[in-house]
Amino acid sequence: MSDLVIIGGGGAGLTAALKAKAYNGDANITIISDDTLSYSPCSLPFVISGEIESFDKISHGIEEICKQSDISCVIDEAVSIDTKKKLVKTKNGKEFSYTSLVLATGASPIIPPIPGADLDGVYPLQKIGDAKRILEKAKKSKSAVVIGGGAIGAEAAASLRNRRLEVTLVELLPNILATPFDPDFSAMVEDKLRENGITLVLGKKAEKILGGNSVEAVLVGGKKIPADLVVFGVGMKPNTELAQKAGIETCNGIKTDEWMQTNIEGIYAAGDCAFTHCLVTGEPTLSQLGTSAIRQGTAAGTNAVGGYATIEGVLNSMSLRIFDLEIGRTGLTEGHARERDIETVTGHATAKTKADYFPGAKDIHVKLIFDASNHKIIGGQIVGYAGVAEKIDLLAFAICMHAEINDLAKLKYGYTPPLTPEHNVIALAAENASRKLDRIKKVRKKKF
Repeated sequence: MSDLVIIGGGGAGLTAALKAKAYNGDANITIISDDTLSYSPCSLPFVISGEIESFDKISHGIEEICKQSDISCVIDEAVSIDTKKKLVKTKNGKEFSYTSLVLATGASPIIPPIPGADLDGVYPLQKIGDAKRILEKAKKSKSAVVIGGGAIGAEAAASLRNRRLEVTLVELLPNILATPFDPDFSAMVEDKLRENGITLVLGKKAEKILGGNSVEAVLVGGKKIPADLVVFGVGMKPNTELAQKAGIETCNGIKTDEWMQTNIEGIYAAGDCAFTHCLVTGEPTLSQLGTSAIRQGTAAGTNAVGGYATIEGVLNSMSLRIFDLEIGRTGLTEGHARERDIETVTGHATAKTKADYFPGAKDIHVKLIFDASNHKIIGGQIVGYAGVAEKIDLLAFAICMHAEINDLAKLKYGYTPPLTPEHNVIALAAENASRKLDRIKKVRKKKF
């Protein structure tokens, strides 16, 4: 009999429990969760914006989900792990023995050390409780400042603007979405935010949050920006304290192998707290995305009850929608490649989302990134108004299959005027890269 204990009831933890039970129906499985609800954090901005009518639509009770699958659920907080005795202790003094253990402890929002960050009306956006407080405050507010221009910050800014607040987005770096996108594609998203009335303050630091008991303004570059509400979207820090105290190896995340096992046999980790590796470079990386949490939870839960499942690596594929603009990316950016001394050739193309004579046809922009040494695709970015997520999935598959420039240039695709144009934008971008490569070859041939 296998006794599996899972710490954390989020996407990774709950997936691990359900997959473990599906693989080994005789296993005794216990989830220890400090939250009573299961929900996707990705859905929170859309409840704030009003596009989803209530938080009830996105959340379900963890205890009920577990009951339906014959999984024990304990609403409590795990506070220590004894790896010698194989024992987990909780805040309420309970003890749980295990033969295998999955750590799905998630991550916590990064709160910059800014004076005034503890004022009323200043919130992170990670949990459903955060979103409820933000929405309640937004309904009584006229202005908001979002600090941090990553995915969370960009979506939060758009959501608050949809609530008709005056919104300012402050980002320390020169561009928003600076990690997942190259500057040329970040610029398109910045244009969309400005077009919808959001003020961007880029390359400047939020120095102080001003106010009495409640926030009144944010000081940025010596200028006061009025704010009834402040939202932090700076990023997430993996929750590794429990693992560290137990002697499990960490490095800005819990170290795992391709089976999601830690340095201690029988102990696995999955989700926002866990390190995995980049499929392109092989380097250790965090992948704090819902899709990665599910894949990692599947592997960890399956292996923890005697199955066999591996994680081949991640590409950190992601898709967002900012107002009506869809954006997506996968693999390496040009910047990532440059940092790793990978010489690249890129392919660019702009086409329409459907036949250009068909009503509603809009632009879609594609950038493909290839390794110049072997012509294999290593990354892609897309901005447009329809079909972005599906195209990003196709590019991710192409990376996994080690597709080369010519493979994508010869892409077989369908065509119908109301859905797709006669020329596929991915094939066009690959053709553009092929022409660039030919020019590079000719220049090098002349030199020699």
